[in-house]
Amino acid sequence: MAEFEFGNLKQTYESFREPKATVFIDGTELDQQQQLVVKEIEVELTSGYEASIATITLGGAYDSATHSFEIKKTKQFMYLGSTVVIYLGYATALREVFRGFIAKVHFIVPDGEGEDLPSVELTCMDVKGLMMANRHSKKLKAIYYSDAVKEILESYPIFSEKGPGGSLFMETNIGSTPDKPPGGGGANQTTDRRVEMVEESDYDFLVKAAKRYNFDFFIVGKTLYFIEAKKNHTPLIVLKPGSGLSMVDVGYDMTGLVKEVVVRNIDMAQGKYIGDKKKNSSKISLGNKAKPLIDKQSLVYIDPTTDSKEEAGYRASYLLETMGYRLGSVTAEIVGMPELVPGRFVTLEDFGTPLNNDFYLTNVKHTYSGGNFRTNFEGCANSIGS
Repeated sequence: MAEFEFGNLKQTYESFREPKATVFIDGTELDQQQQLVVKEIEVELTSGYEASIATITLGGAYDSATHSFEIKKTKQFMYLGSTVVIYLGYATALREVFRGFIAKVHFIVPDGEGEDLPSVELTCMDVKGLMMANRHSKKLKAIYYSDAVKEILESYPIFSEKGPGGSLFMETNIGSTPDKPPGGGGANQTTDRRVEMVEESDYDFLVKAAKRYNFDFFIVGKTLYFIEAKKNHTPLIVLKPGSGLSMVDVGYDMTGLVKEVVVRNIDMAQGKYIGDKKKNSSKISLGNKAKPLIDKQSLVYIDPTTDSKEEAGYRASYLLETMGYRLGSVTAEIVGMPELVPGRFVTLEDFGTPLNNDFYLTNVKHTYSGGNFRTNFEGCANSIGS
C-alpha cells in the first residue's frame, strides 16, 4: 500500500484550491513583514549527490520614487548565510519542502519596457553546500564507513544541537554500511583500520562512501539520509489518469546497458586476484529482440581501492544499478503536491503497458508563482513496465 493516496490528499487540500507558500528566514516569517512580497518560489530537490536548491523572488524592496532598493528596511532578510525554511501547500495545510541557507543574493532591475518590477532573488542551498568548502587529509576515529559518516556530521553544530532560532537544526538517518558487522564494533576502537580522508572535503568523502557501498546520500526537509540505495520499495503514491497529472512522458532506452559488470584488482603484496561480478536480470523489453543484443556486453572496471571480494561486489552492484536504471524514465507535471520528494518510488497505474511501472524519483521541482502551485518530477526504472 502506498504511503499517500491521491483521494485523501485532494480532501486534505480541499481539491487543491488556494495554494499557499510560507518562507521563514532566520526564524522570522516573511508574511509578517509587509515590506516584502514573495513573488515566486522554485524548489529543486534531488536524490543525487548534488545539493538541492531553492530560489525565492521577492518584491517590495524597491522604491520607485527614489529608484533604489530600500536595503535598510529589508537587509535582515538578505544576509548571506541566513537560514531558510520553505513551506508549500494550500490554505488548509502546509508542508516543509526545503531547509537550507542563503548562498547568493541578486538585485534585479528590468529594462523598463515590460511590466516587471525590480526584485531581489535569493538562491538557497541545502546543508550539502556547507560541506563542500573544507578539505582534509586525516585519519578518523571510526573504523567503519557508516560510523565515519556519523563522526563527520556530528562535527557540524546543526546536526548535534539546536542552533540559533532552531531554524537550521537537522536530523540524520544513517544506515549501517556493509563493512560494519551486525552489532559489531563501536566508532572509537583502536586499530590500524581507521577510515582515512585524503585531500578531500567532507562532501567528497560522503559521496565516495555512498558510491563505495551503493548508498544514497540526499536531504529531504530537515533530514539528511545516508541509506542503502532504493531499499524502500513501498510507493510514495500511486498515480492514475485523473490524479492531477497534466503531462506524463515515459520512455525506455537500452543504450549503454550491459549484461554483466566485473570489478577487479590485484593484491600486489600477495600476488592474488581480487574481484567479483554482478549480472543484470531485469526485463528490458516486451519482445525478444533486445536481450540478445546485450547478452555479450560487459563492463570491466579496475578499482585499485578494492581489497576484498566483498568490496568488489559492492562496487559492481553500484555500477550495475546505476547503469540499469538508465533503462526507464518518466517526466511528469502534476498539481502542486509537497508530499512528492526524491529518493522514493512512485507507481503509475491504469496507463497501460508499458507505462505502468514503479519509478524511482531522482528530481522533484516545486514551483509557486502568481498564486499557482505545480510540481514536476523525474524518475527512473531498471525494468520495462508490464
